[in-house]
Amino acid sequence: MIKNSVIRQKSGIKNSIDLTKITSFIAVTFLFLTFGLGFETHAQNRVTILDSERAEGGVVDGQSVRKLLGSVKLETDEMLMDADSVYQFSDQNMFHAFNIQIETESEIIWADSLFYNTQNDYSELRGRVIVQSESNTVFSDAMDAALALDLIIFSDPIRFEDERGTLLAESGLYYQDVDSAAFRGNVQLADSTQYLESDSLFMNRQNDLYELFGRVYAEDFEEQVTFTGDYLYADSTGYRLLTGDDAWLMEISESEADTTHLLAKKIELLETDTTSTMDAFEEVRIWSTKFSAIADTALYRNHDEKFELRSNPKLWQKNIQLTGPVIEAQLEDDDIRFLSSYPRPIAVQEDTVTGRLHQMAGDTLHAFFDNGAVERIVVFDESEIIFHQRDDNDEPDGLIALAAVGSSTMHFLDGEFDFFKAERNIDGSYLPESPENVNRQLDNFSWDPEQKPKMPLIQVPRLPAIPEERPFELPTRYVRYIESNQD
Repeated sequence: MIKNSVIRQKSGIKNSIDLTKITSFIAVTFLFLTFGLGFETHAQNRVTILDSERAEGGVVDGQSVRKLLGSVKLETDEMLMDADSVYQFSDQNMFHAFNIQIETESEIIWADSLFYNTQNDYSELRGRVIVQSESNTVFSDAMDAALALDLIIFSDPIRFEDERGTLLAESGLYYQDVDSAAFRGNVQLADSTQYLESDSLFMNRQNDLYELFGRVYAEDFEEQVTFTGDYLYADSTGYRLLTGDDAWLMEISESEADTTHLLAKKIELLETDTTSTMDAFEEVRIWSTKFSAIADTALYRNHDEKFELRSNPKLWQKNIQLTGPVIEAQLEDDDIRFLSSYPRPIAVQEDTVTGRLHQMAGDTLHAFFDNGAVERIVVFDESEIIFHQRDDNDEPDGLIALAAVGSSTMHFLDGEFDFFKAERNIDGSYLPESPENVNRQLDNFSWDPEQKPKMPLIQVPRLPAIPEERPFELPTRYVRYIESNQD
């Protein structure tokens, strides 16, 4: 059984994708500037011209322009800016700076150009935009800052890096006032331990809430868990929700000898300090190298290593099918150790030599396993058994039909039926080999090998791996800054 899936948490069920880690390298903590480039503005925005080769007036596109040209260096209380030139369009309340480097207390910004509207506090950074803070670096060709709305807009692809890993997206928004961000278009996140991709990502860091939409794919390299779905939700309570037409999780055991797959319409996980749970709903299918099952509902509780199947469940273990309204299983090292089912379940085993179907039913059924092989099955109250015999040449040789008011026990040797015994008010008979007896069945007979889940196809990323190269040739000012800090 998958010992947990979405979002790794070290205790309890082994969750796969650690969104706590993901958030640390996608939580872009921008402190964008209120650029005070108006030379005659209020005192708090006043700019000091530290250096410029020359200043002159002119006309650009019919607009009067004041120009600072050649190695321009400007300073305000909040920032220091270097630029090749700065144009002030007085009639338009607009400034245009070229080949800029802006330093603040918390970050440095580079861009090929900056447009700033002093009337509405709207900034446009264009061409090889880089924002570097103490903990992360952002790369994009277009970034807008609507300071009055506390909104940052990335209309071009964005690359975000920190010491943990990298995020890529085709566009993004950051709402500074509510500390929320949305990334859209081929979102990818990767670090040394995991990889995730989706069509879009929404996050609110204040509430520790994260949502991924569309073609979600994730791998946890440490826990060896992979999952896909249409939607993933995670919040600060430890609750996780994965949905999709075929939400899928795969776990490879630590020994890499066993693999478990879980598919469902909806998978919910809840991690607390003491327990870990995983519930799957609608068209649930489980496939592993040890067993497989179907149901409408599957409930897993890590603290006692039990799972429960409800609503028309069927479970297959080797050549045995168990069918009952409720099936409960106790696991040990990913193997089934004990099964129970009620009310009125039936176990059917296909004889590996003759293909005949042994059957066992009762009000309650208990199955005991040893090293992955069934050891005995006990049915309680109103027990019934059909056992097909073989002769000395392993040919079919009739069957035994038995009913008892009390319990009956079928014993197995190396997973194959060996002998049985029954208690209290036993009524049994031997039926010789004949065509009319071959297909004899108990009233609640169920044998559906065609419904047994097959091993799902292994899903792979749809997007190419995140490249190590930055998305554009690095600006000369940025290269010089990096080189100077390496000396």
